[in-house]
Amino acid sequence: MSSTEVDHLIAEVQAAFDRRPEAIEPELDVGDAALLQLRKACRLLAGAGALRDARYDTLVIEASFVAIERTVEFRLLERGTMHPDDLPGTHPGVYREAAAVGIFSESTTEDLADLWREHRAKTYYQDGLASGARAEALYALASEIHAYIGGRSRQGYECVCGN
Repeated sequence: MSSTEVDHLIAEVQAAFDRRPEAIEPELDVGDAALLQLRKACRLLAGAGALRDARYDTLVIEASFVAIERTVEFRLLERGTMHPDDLPGTHPGVYREAAAVGIFSESTTEDLADLWREHRAKTYYQDGLASGARAEALYALASEIHAYIGGRSRQGYECVCGN
């Protein structure tokens, strides 16, 4: 592998993202921004479940946190409190918006933000180590949040993960 090859591959990736997508991932080809977030969360949970079985605990933790955020974004979009271009650009911002519109209580969103701040970043970037117990606990939390929010949604039937 050379730097020339890396530069070539970067250009190929850029071109792939510049083209109109074809063969879109099944069940994600939806015109509704809220449903897209819901189904991304479904996919993340399904992926986390498969990775959990393989003991890729770091990836399970990462995917579970992102699934929580996509699920919250689904609800923000569905309720019309946010538009796709206005979604929070930060992880804590997602939790703040969830509290602001009453998806969760202030204390719950503070706990979620603390979990993200204290454990996601440490596990992914710093010296925290993933474990099966940590991955399992976070996956269970993400699954429950997904089911909780989906169960209170008029579009919850659009969930494709079976949670």
